[in-house]
Amino acid sequence: KAIKQTKEEMKQREERWINYLGGLATAFMEEIHSDIQVKPGDGPSVPAHKFLLATRSEVFKHMLSSDTCKSAQIDFVCLPEFNHEELQTFLELLYGGNLAKEKFEMHYYCLALASHKYAIPHLEKFCEKHILKLIDSSNALKVLEISEICANETLRVAALQMIIDHKKEIICAPSFEEFAIQNPHLVVHITRYSCTQF
Repeated sequence: KAIKQTKEEMKQREERWINYLGGLATAFMEEIHSDIQVKPGDGPSVPAHKFLLATRSEVFKHMLSSDTCKSAQIDFVCLPEFNHEELQTFLELLYGGNLAKEKFEMHYYCLALASHKYAIPHLEKFCEKHILKLIDSSNALKVLEISEICANETLRVAALQMIIDHKKEIICAPSFEEFAIQNPHLVVHITRYSCTQF
């Protein structure tokens, strides 16, 4: 009986949490009482809410507390690493805590880097979990880049293992040469990891 009650309580808490996040996602999508514009590097800005940005990320909290932002007549923050579509997707994930599979697969690289850059632990975990599901020979090198930038050991090992398991396909591809020129230190990691697999 106690186990059944605990499961019911957990289900009720989960439903309340989903409803709470759903309300925030609706406020974002419908631009209800937006009080800040988030500007991408390219394209139009996206309306958002200061309180949510500040509570989700210490980095955003610091940005919004700066004198420049306080004194600005039109409040805005710039996130130049995003284009408009990427920014919209990032904010959708930030508000709702979830994302359609297709959207995540399209933007996983910038989402993972942004969740790390802006110190948003629950988004970092979300990205890690879903990148592990989609990693294959076609994106293993990109995942290795993410793991390096985000200092994520789980993704690093998964990417290296995928590269070694499909080394002929990946290393003989024309794209590997460009990757090697841009990331010589990661090629060293691949070489060293391959030596430990025998």
